[in-house]
Amino acid sequence: MSQTLSHRLDGRVALITGAARGMGAAHARTLATLGAHLVLADLDQGELDSVAKGLREDLGAEVVTVAGDITAPEASERLLDAVTSEWDRLDVVVHNAGIVHDFTTLADTTSIDLQPYLDVNVLAPFDITGAAVPHLRRSHAPRVIFISSQWGQVPDGHSYGYMVSKAAQLGLMKALAQELVADRILVNAIAPGAVHTRMIPDHYYATEVAAVPLGRVAEPNEIAATVAFLASDGAGFITGQTIPVNGGALIVGI
Repeated sequence: MSQTLSHRLDGRVALITGAARGMGAAHARTLATLGAHLVLADLDQGELDSVAKGLREDLGAEVVTVAGDITAPEASERLLDAVTSEWDRLDVVVHNAGIVHDFTTLADTTSIDLQPYLDVNVLAPFDITGAAVPHLRRSHAPRVIFISSQWGQVPDGHSYGYMVSKAAQLGLMKALAQELVADRILVNAIAPGAVHTRMIPDHYYATEVAAVPLGRVAEPNEIAATVAFLASDGAGFITGQTIPVNGGALIVGI
C-alpha cells in the first residue's frame, strides 16, 4: 500500500543549540516554517531574542530561548526544564553548537587545548541527549541530529581540536544510534563542508571555493534543509548515518 510522507513538523518540539546565528538560526527558521515549536539555546541572550523575534513576527512561531553555556554544570537540566515548562513533549534535538577552529599543528597543540572542543562538540551533546531521552521516548517520531563536519571524516591537516572532536562526535552519534534504536529514537549526523557563516574567516572561502567541485561553499539554509529532512517522517528508516553536504568535496578527496 502506498503512503504519502509529509515533511511537515506541525506541533513537534525541537531543541536547537547554537541557535543565535549562522546555521543554528537557519535550522530554527526552516523548522519553524514547517510548523515546529522551538527551544533555542546559545550564549548570547540578545542574539537569541533577535532570532526569536523574527520567527514570531514572520512565521507566528512559538519560541522559547535559553541563554547560557551548554558545557556548564546543570546546562542539560536547564534546557530540558525550558522544554517541559512550555510543552510536555520533545521530538527533535539538533546539536548545532560549535566553536571556531584555530589552524594549529601538533607542535602548537597540547592536550589541554583539545578540551574546549571536546566539551562543546562531544561531552555537552552526550549530556543533553541523556537528559532528552526520557522525553524523546514519548514522541512518535523522535530524532537526534548532530551537525558535524566533513573534517571529522577527512582531516585537512590542521586544527587538532576541531578535527578530533568532530570525529569523536561521529563516533558518539553511532554509539547513540545503536543503543537508542530500541526506543525508536533515530540518531544521525550531517557533515557539511565549508558553510558561509561568521565562524570561518573570509580569506578561507577563496581556498574552499577553488577546491569544491560545485564551485562555491554552502549557504546555511542548505544545511538546514537536510536537518528538516532528517527531522521529518520521510527519514523514518534512517539512523546511524552521516549525511555529507559538501558540494562534492569528498569525491575529490578534500
